Amino acid sequence: MKKAIMNAEVEKELQDALTRHELWRCTQCGQCTPVCPSARHDGIRTRDVMERALVGAMELGTEASIWQCLMCNSCSERCQLGVDPAHVISLLRSAAAFHGNCPEHFAEELKLFKSSGMSFPRTGLTKKMRKEFSLPELDVSQDTMDELAKLMERTKLGRL
Repeated sequence: MKKAIMNAEVEKELQDALTRHELWRCTQCGQCTPVCPSARHDGIRTRDVMERALVGAMELGTEASIWQCLMCNSCSERCQLGVDPAHVISLLRSAAAFHGNCPEHFAEELKLFKSSGMSFPRTGLTKKMRKEFSLPELDVSQDTMDELAKLMERTKLGRL
C-alpha cells in the first residue's frame, strides 16, 4: 500500500485524533464488515478502511469508499474492542473534505445549511406536508443563524 502525501498539518491532526481514539486497538478481526449495510451492497469494507487508516495508507484526496458509509454505527456497536469505526470514518471524511474530496451532494447540503440553518430545502411540498400533519412552520431565528456562523467559523466546517 502506498502512503498518502498530505498536508503536514492535516496529517498530524488526523494521526493525533486517530491515536487519541486508540485506533491501534483494532486487531482486524473483521466483525465490523458483515454488519455493515453498505458492505452488503458492495459499498464500504470497514475492516479494509480501518487497516489503511491504521497504517496511513489512504489517499484522502481521492478516497471514495469513506463516503459510502451510512453512519448507522452498526460497526461501532459490533466492535468488541471499542474502536468505534464509524467515528474513525468521520475523522477520515473530515480530513478528506479538507483536501477537496467531498461528494457534490454533501457540498450542496453544506451550502444550504450555511444559508438557511437547515440541511434540507423548504419547498412547497414540505410546507404542505407539515401543515397536513399539524406541525409548526420551520423558521430558523437570526440568533440561531448568528450562532451557526460562529460555530462554522471556529470549526473546520467553515473552511469547506
